[in-house]
Amino acid sequence: MRIVTLIALVLLTAQALDISSLIKAYKNKNYAFVCKKGYKLFDKLRKDENLITMYAFSCLRIDYIDRLAVPILILGKTPQSRNNRAYFSLILTQKNILTSALFDGAKFEGLRIPKTDYILSKVFNLYFQKKYKKTDNVYIMQDPTDKVTYEMSVKKDRYGKVLFIKEIRPNKTTIHQYR
Repeated sequence: MRIVTLIALVLLTAQALDISSLIKAYKNKNYAFVCKKGYKLFDKLRKDENLITMYAFSCLRIDYIDRLAVPILILGKTPQSRNNRAYFSLILTQKNILTSALFDGAKFEGLRIPKTDYILSKVFNLYFQKKYKKTDNVYIMQDPTDKVTYEMSVKKDRYGKVLFIKEIRPNKTTIHQYR
């Protein structure tokens, strides 16, 4: 009987350490660790909307947008979690509409979708407002409020099409990619 109790205690302690390591990593802005480890520990996270939100924002920070789908389904018990659910849903929707337009040539007219501060949302709005120049299959856009230039293109790799967005700031260039 003591062995069973000891094993249960060890398992509970390991679970608590896993969650605390995620929280510590999130506080240290190690979003890749939180998203990837949180994916493996998702059954433990799903009981707490704060942990789900932490996981979802971490995945968003590293452009793992498709991992937002499950948190979107779970969030909704509080006003803040419903607000986060709407935010994640909007970004996931914008990604899907933009990739359908660019990958498949789908036409979307009269879109009136709210804006967010997320890069994909900014590019989405500039693209559908036709505020770009197209040169050699690269869409070049200028965000007048942030003084940022975006270069968007579609490339193929062995897994299929990939949307690349190069975010060019005065002192930093970042490349984002979405499937």
